[in-house]
Amino acid sequence: MPDYAGHRRHPDEHWCSGLPGQLAAARARAGAQQLYAAMQYARSMALVHVSEITPCPLIDSSGQPPQCGGHFGQSLAAIKQNGEGSELLRTWSPAADVTVTNRIGSSWVTGALRGNQEGVGRRNLTLSVCVRGQNWSVITNRLGRPRLARDWGVCPSAVAR
Repeated sequence: MPDYAGHRRHPDEHWCSGLPGQLAAARARAGAQQLYAAMQYARSMALVHVSEITPCPLIDSSGQPPQCGGHFGQSLAAIKQNGEGSELLRTWSPAADVTVTNRIGSSWVTGALRGNQEGVGRRNLTLSVCVRGQNWSVITNRLGRPRLARDWGVCPSAVAR
C-alpha cells in the first residue's frame, strides 16, 4: 500500500517506519555521532598534548583521579594519561534511550579505547548504537580512525550484563 508520499511499503513493514522510526534513527545517529566526536577529540588531544588520551565510560566525574568503568552507553570521558597520574579533559553525557553493544549485539562494550600519543589505536572496534531497532555504528580501525555506518551492527532485544 502507498504511504502519504506515494511510496510503496512492504506489507511486513510495521508502524516503526513512520515518525517513531525516524525519531529512533535520529537518536541512534546522534548517539553514534557523540561516540565519533569523543574518539576524534581523543585523537586530536593526543597530538596536542603529546600524551595518551583515553576515551572511556566514566564511573564518577568527581572522583580523583578519574576512573574508567562501566560501558559505552553511559557517560564518556577523555582522560589524559601521564607519568604523574591522569587528568579529566572532557566529559559527554549519555545519549537518551541508546544502547551501545558490540557489532553482533551480544554484550555491552566496556573498558577503554587505548591509543598512543600520536592518536594511533591498537585494534579494530565496532560500537553498535541502537535505539528501538535503528542502528548506527562507529567503526574504528587499528590506526584509531573512526567512521560512521548505518545498519552495520545488530540491535539486540536484550543485552547480557
